Amino acid sequence: MLNSPLVSIIIPTFNRANLIGETLDSVIGQTYTNWECIVIDDGSTDGTDKLLNIYLQKDTRIQYLQRPSERPKGANSCRNYGFEFSRGEYVNWFDSDDIMHPEKLEIQINQLENSRLNYSVCQSLVFENIIDNIIGLRSPKICSDNNFRDYLGREVVWLTDSPIWKRHFLSQFEYLFDEKLQAAQEYEFYCRVLYESPRYEITEKPLVYIRKHTDSISYNSIKKKRMFHYFLARYKILNNDKIILDNESTKVLKCFLITNFKGLVVERALNFGLVAFKLFVSKEKNFSIRTKVKLFLSIFSFYLFRKGEVLLKTESF
Repeated sequence: MLNSPLVSIIIPTFNRANLIGETLDSVIGQTYTNWECIVIDDGSTDGTDKLLNIYLQKDTRIQYLQRPSERPKGANSCRNYGFEFSRGEYVNWFDSDDIMHPEKLEIQINQLENSRLNYSVCQSLVFENIIDNIIGLRSPKICSDNNFRDYLGREVVWLTDSPIWKRHFLSQFEYLFDEKLQAAQEYEFYCRVLYESPRYEITEKPLVYIRKHTDSISYNSIKKKRMFHYFLARYKILNNDKIILDNESTKVLKCFLITNFKGLVVERALNFGLVAFKLFVSKEKNFSIRTKVKLFLSIFSFYLFRKGEVLLKTESF
């Protein structure tokens, strides 16, 4: 491609010295060569710095940064910091334990260079431990006739690695990844994206290989905290003044919130349950005072006695 635009590949990492080398090798092996790869370390203690020093010598297009101490710990801060540091006309956030198909950049950049749309989304495969051990597609559906509504309801699914973005489009947002969220951060961000720009380029060819393994952050997070941040992400979308939801989308979010609240209660997550009650349940107009009292009491019933299913019954939306 003549006058190939620069692509910024932004990779947050934390204690992935045993895996990030394979990720970087897949970046170096791209058929599209005009890229910069910015690795932002979230405070690794496993020798990631020594491994990255080898890659810095191997390829000058790779850069290695530490998350600034004044930024909150977490992948979101690293992704945002990497974006601020990057120079590319296009941006691809990527995870430090996943692998790029050799033609990922070439295929998606070719799409976007000939398109007025703001980003390109590709299909993804899940593998376990080694790339030859393919489990299947991460999601059978990465687009629909109503991408915003169906992404909101998780009928359409694509994750952080998949999209390549036009930088000028991303720069229009007040903020990118919400640094207060510790799970579902891409869901909250991409719902905002899809509301503003619901159409995007598609390639059904799998160009990302997502690793599933016992040490994966995505698969081994603390359950209660993860559930609560799933709640928070939906709550933020429901209460975003810049997003006008139709009745169906509102119902989808509210159903998720009450189901998630009940899940927190059953898991005996006292603090998270109380916050969820305060934020959503106590203010939900569809619930009677009697129902709200029962739901409040259910938090303590499960926490103290591990039971109280009768208290979790609610009106439908």
